Amino acid sequence: MLHRINRRLLLISIGISCLLILIKIQENFSFSSSIIDQTIILIRTSHYCQSRLDYLRQSWIPTKQSNIYFLTDNLSKYSNKTILNSFKNFIETNCPETHNRFDLCCKTSHEFELFHNLSQRNSNLHWLCRFDDDQYVNLNNLYKFLSQIDSSKPYYIGRTSIDSGLEIPQHNRTYRFATYGAGVCFSRPLLNKLRPYVNKKFFPYDCRRRAISDDAYIGYLIEFILNISLISLKELFHSHLEQLDISFRLFNIDHLQNVITFGFAWDRYTLSWLPIIHQLIQLVNKGEKNAAKDLWTFLQNYEKEHPEDLKNKYDQSCTIYGRRKN
Repeated sequence: MLHRINRRLLLISIGISCLLILIKIQENFSFSSSIIDQTIILIRTSHYCQSRLDYLRQSWIPTKQSNIYFLTDNLSKYSNKTILNSFKNFIETNCPETHNRFDLCCKTSHEFELFHNLSQRNSNLHWLCRFDDDQYVNLNNLYKFLSQIDSSKPYYIGRTSIDSGLEIPQHNRTYRFATYGAGVCFSRPLLNKLRPYVNKKFFPYDCRRRAISDDAYIGYLIEFILNISLISLKELFHSHLEQLDISFRLFNIDHLQNVITFGFAWDRYTLSWLPIIHQLIQLVNKGEKNAAKDLWTFLQNYEKEHPEDLKNKYDQSCTIYGRRKN
């Protein structure tokens, strides 16, 4: 009889333990899901750069994830429909297909327009983070970072493009802006304040009239007009503007593991690095940090021993870019 009671108590104890574990798993899943549901991820791309989508598919972008959107110029000009169909949300802007200031400002206005339209239907959206198609983004680090910030306040987060800032001579002031090449995040309260200035009907013209790039004009609107300061996080956000002597190739595995973004310059890198970085980070996430360190050390040593392989490493995934002549 005592044996049966003890067996029953053991089964009850095991059942309670399993239930607590299940609740804990559900809590963790709920937490991670909530910040994902609150965040819109935008990637700007072009049919000229459609081969980049394959590198993104092989690395950091989960296919069919509903909170990730691609903004592009002309969907009908995509020749690789298989890669195109690998992702869920494509938004056609019909902006000019060139890479000049007006074209980029046009696409930028559509990014804000998309968030506004989505937020009208979903009051749970708190963040807009936008990236280019030649960036690596550690989504886990991004979501972890955003989950620690009070999204009810206006936030402008990224990496300062020019430390000294841009001058506004007539006002004797300077302002900073976050380079789009490193990725930028905006909280919903900031986007609401920005809304009157980024209407897609006039924003590209205002942007061109000021004769600065789209990311610089956004910085002008936020820091000068709205008087909201940029939060620059240079240890977490990395752009294509950084020089080779401080590039990701010289970072250790801890830095690769902890950063949020890397940007790639077309005249210095090939995008085959995206899946390599992703695999290194995946090894670390699986508890194989030593294996990741060994692989990263091997790649770094190989490049040191073969400096000739670093020459003329041009990204050829964008047909709109030509090779820079030496």
